[in-house]
Amino acid sequence: MSEFYDITRPLHPKIPVWPGDRELSLEHPCKIANGDPANVGHLHLSLHTGTHVDAPFHFVDGAATIDEIPVDAYVGPAQVIDMRGETSLSVRFLAEQLQSGITRVLLRTGCWSSPVTFPQTWPLADADLPVWLAEQGVRLIGLDAPSVDEITSTALARHHKFNDAGLLILENLDLDAVKPGAYELIALPLRLVGGDGSPVRAVLRG
Repeated sequence: MSEFYDITRPLHPKIPVWPGDRELSLEHPCKIANGDPANVGHLHLSLHTGTHVDAPFHFVDGAATIDEIPVDAYVGPAQVIDMRGETSLSVRFLAEQLQSGITRVLLRTGCWSSPVTFPQTWPLADADLPVWLAEQGVRLIGLDAPSVDEITSTALARHHKFNDAGLLILENLDLDAVKPGAYELIALPLRLVGGDGSPVRAVLRG
C-alpha cells in the first residue's frame, strides 16, 4: 500500500516570506460565532509564499503563465536527493545519485535552520547543471531552498538557465522528514489565469 508524505510548508500568518514580499494574512469577515451562517475566510499572500512553483512569466515577460503549463509536468516520477554538506548543486555529485527514468529531481539542502527564520544562504546550481539535467530527461527541479538564485540576485540568472534548458522550478519544499529515494510527486498549482506562479500542496507517494 502506498504511503503519502506531505512536503508542503504550512501556510500561516507567521510564515517567513521573501524579504520585501507581502506577508500572508488570513481573515474571517464572516463567522458563525458572530451570527453569520458560515465561516468565510479571505486569504492574502504572494504567489511565491511557502511551497510554490514559478511560471516562466515570473522572470520572462511574455512567457508562459501558470495556467498555460500542462498539469502533468507537476505529477510523475521524482527522486529526493540529500545535498546537505555540498557547497553547490553540481553535476559531479548528482551524476552519482540520479536514478534512471527520473524526470523530477528534488534536492534537500538543509538550508532552513528554523521554520520561522528565513534562510539567507543556500547551495546554488553550477552553470552546467541545468543542461545536464535536461540531457538526463529531467523536466523539473525542486528544492527546499526559497529560490534557485541567491537572495541578493536581481538578474535571476539561474531561473533563466533552468528555463532555457526546459526545466520547471518548484521551490521551498519541506523535505526534512523524507528519506532519499524514488517517489511519485504530486504538486499541482492553482489554475490561475495570468499567474506568475502558484502555491502548491506538494506530496510524495512511495
